[in-house]
Amino acid sequence: MLCLLQPASEYGKNICPKIPEYVPGKLYYKAPEKHLSDSFVEQRGDELLILEGIIANGKRLVNAYAAQDLKDLLWQATKDTSILGKLHGYFFAARYNVVSGEFRIFTGPASSVRLYYYHQGDTIIVADKIKTIVDVLAASGVQCSVSDLGARMILSYGYMLEGFTTIKEVKQLPSASCLSYVRGRLEEKRYFSWNFEIRHQANHKCYRELTQLLTAAVSDAFERDENYEHLAFLSGGLDSRMVVYIADKLGYKGFSVLSISEPGYLDATIAADIAKELGLKLHFSSLEGGEYLYGLGENLQYHEGQIVMHGAAHLFQALQDMPLERYGILHSGQIGDIVKGTYLAGRTHTPVNPVAAAYSTTILQRFSSELGFVREKYPNHEAFVLYNRGLNGMINGDLATYHFSHSLSAFTEPEFMQYALNIDPAKRYDSRAYLAWMNYSFPVAARHTWEKTGARASDPYWFVKLKYNVWRGSDTIKRMITKQPNRLTMNPFDYWWQSNAELRAHLNQEFSCLQEVAPFLDKELQADMNELFQSSSLSVKLQAYTLARSILYLLGKEDKIEVSHD
Repeated sequence: MLCLLQPASEYGKNICPKIPEYVPGKLYYKAPEKHLSDSFVEQRGDELLILEGIIANGKRLVNAYAAQDLKDLLWQATKDTSILGKLHGYFFAARYNVVSGEFRIFTGPASSVRLYYYHQGDTIIVADKIKTIVDVLAASGVQCSVSDLGARMILSYGYMLEGFTTIKEVKQLPSASCLSYVRGRLEEKRYFSWNFEIRHQANHKCYRELTQLLTAAVSDAFERDENYEHLAFLSGGLDSRMVVYIADKLGYKGFSVLSISEPGYLDATIAADIAKELGLKLHFSSLEGGEYLYGLGENLQYHEGQIVMHGAAHLFQALQDMPLERYGILHSGQIGDIVKGTYLAGRTHTPVNPVAAAYSTTILQRFSSELGFVREKYPNHEAFVLYNRGLNGMINGDLATYHFSHSLSAFTEPEFMQYALNIDPAKRYDSRAYLAWMNYSFPVAARHTWEKTGARASDPYWFVKLKYNVWRGSDTIKRMITKQPNRLTMNPFDYWWQSNAELRAHLNQEFSCLQEVAPFLDKELQADMNELFQSSSLSVKLQAYTLARSILYLLGKEDKIEVSHD
């Protein structure tokens, strides 16, 4: 837990009574209690350095920069931010001058450890929880309010765009960014940006280099498990299996994998087949009936309603039943979409289209004019989607894991990620390069079915596309005729809503919070929220529910869930 106040205030002590006070009235910090962590606090002269999180490639970079150890490397990195942009891990770092009160706070390139701040006049509050900032402000007589724009982002995108929160007075510090307070001036800027130039073509040389980079990233991450057992996520997709097959090839045998799905669906059966083939220990978490949705409110603990509450709720629930004290990092395949070209709008880089990145377009046109800034902020559509849907939204699984342990994806290793972004979009688009790469470098992995298409990744590309169109298309037609909900997914929300009467009754009771939050919303926003709630889609209803619960929780207007500041 981090809370930094400028100028000094007694309110921090009242809000965070159990947190060590490193600088009286100004700096409170306590690292999460985890059995595997790189977190530390160290002071050199007048400067205090805090690192929270985990770094996989620290050992290699310590050698590359002739540092004494990881602490010494971070002292260098917070002075030379080009080093920070090379760190593979999930972390934040802060340097604080205990005499002058000046500071510089950095988010990591993947931004899975979130930081937020408030700035008004001479007052600055920085914390890793929005709730902490809101509570400190409330104790000092400042009442926070709902951000209409941030609220509509939840109702449309299902997550916040960079820099925003659902609270008007609180800003998010984006990925790879530095918030500095020097000579009485507060400044936010990005210290590292991804490059989208075309530098590589999808050929055998490219596939070999991708493989080398990803293999190094997997090796670093698995080595970072130290003496703990290895645990990896495994589904019917391509990214998680790549991590698993590479780890097996590196000599990591018989480790554990976690699979989460509706029983009998492809995500479950494909993961079981791969685990059996490689002799892995499979832990299966069943989503049957959507039972995990009973505990949706608990998810406020890790994302505070800044992402749809049901987004990673299945993972959050599954981890509660795992003996995590035995394992090191949860290894995932997050953000492998870059290689697939998922964030592209076509075979070339195109201008930013805010509408195309939305989860629900029901109300988007009503405030699209307020989103004009994104067209100037990002060089192309892929950049917009990567920074927002990818690093701000899909990283949700890592936020869920962070409550218990650490999660790490080899696909977010900066050198690998940058190399992938520099591959010609015409080759990456629609997974062409990814499938060719897998068949060239990992043909055994390609022989298994790909959940998205129902075809094997080793099938000819035309057949993969045909199978996908026929399989999904015929199911769509069948559902139109039978009026039955979609079941071709690991979490068929509408099927659960229709078939599980007890769950439906429970959620309907939970949805009463939409009325409770009404006094804190203007009439137009309230109407927008209610319009989404009237949707026939449970997932869209849950967007409205997320907004309501988030506002009530952050403003201290409900007692259904209490989350510790520790």
